[in-house]
Formats: sequence, structure tokens, C-alpha cells
Amino acid sequence: MPGGADALHPYPEHTGKIITDHHILRYMRAMSNLFCMILLLLAATAASKGSVGGNATVLNNSSGEGPVLVGGPCEYDIYNGTATICSVIQTNESIAQAEIAGGPGYAGYDVRYEFTPSEELPVWVSDQLNQSGNCSFVLRLCNSWYPGAAFLEKYNITEGAVFQATLNAIRSGTCTPVIVELEGVDRCDYFESGSPQTS
Repeated sequence: MPGGADALHPYPEHTGKIITDHHILRYMRAMSNLFCMILLLLAATAASKGSVGGNATVLNNSSGEGPVLVGGPCEYDIYNGTATICSVIQTNESIAQAEIAGGPGYAGYDVRYEFTPSEELPVWVSDQLNQSGNCSFVLRLCNSWYPGAAFLEKYNITEGAVFQATLNAIRSGTCTPVIVELEGVDRCDYFESGSPQTS
């Protein structure tokens, strides 16, 4: 009956029952597929944003003078400076990585360095650096392996060497609060693994 109750419910006999009409089932499948495709597109859009240091993009910081890392739930302000290599030694732990199953296959070096800012840092960052003391930063590869002898040679990492560096200070989120990156040193360069290095 046009315009009546049947116009609103073309299948009143199925209300509250299992839907068996093939047209309705096909429509529901199509809507479900469309919803899944929209979710995938949203996820792909979020994942395609540029990244720096894992899952972060570069924007301007609050002062407008420098960039900010924004990624996932964390944002970082970036400050320029230099990093001075204080010591390059082998420790029991760095040597032991050669024997770890699934490890790099070479003995590593414990590389310690200090960061000297070329611009003013937030008070909390300065306090943290002062509490940590000089030479408190340890150079590790992205996957936490110690670098080996070939890595040190490739990137000219020797005691007393000075590198341009950036300090990433967290602005919001629960990620690592302070990260220092040495310019020109690719911590994700795993060229050494696969060929065991000896000390």
C-alpha cells in the first residue's frame, strides 16, 4: 500500500527475524565492504605521513624558530648543537652482543658523548642534562645494538670527534623525553651485521 506502513517497511514479515532476502543481504555486504574500505583508507592516510626518527613529521616549534617532531602520540621540539665523543671502549656487554642468537654477529663498542647546545634549551632539559652529567649519552644503533669497528670507521667516530647534532626535547606525549641525533651518522645503517667482527 503506497504511502502507508508498508512503504516504510517493504518487508514487514521479516521484522525481528533472520533476513533471507538476497537483495538485502547483498546490500548489507556492500555496505560492510564500503565501511572496511573507508577504514583502510583512513589508516593508509595516517601511515603515509612523512616520518623522522620513527613516527614523526617536522613542523615549527612554539617559538617559530625551529622545527618540531610530531608523530604518533608525541611531539618534539628540536634544538641545534654539537656532540663531542668522550670515549670509545669495549665493555663486557658490548663484546657479548657478538654471541647473542639473532644479534649482529660482531663485538660492539660503547660510545659515550656529550651534547653542547648552540641555542637556549628549556629549563627542564638543561636540568636533566646537568643531572645526567657529562658524556651521559650512549650511541646505539636504531635496534639498540652497539656499533662495531667498521661502523665507527665509516662514520669517523673517534674519541674527541665533534659532530653537528640535534637534541629532540619532548613537548607532549610519553615517548623518550630527550633524544640526541648526530648529523651524518645513520644509526639504522646495519651494513656490519652478517659479517662477524672481532675486537
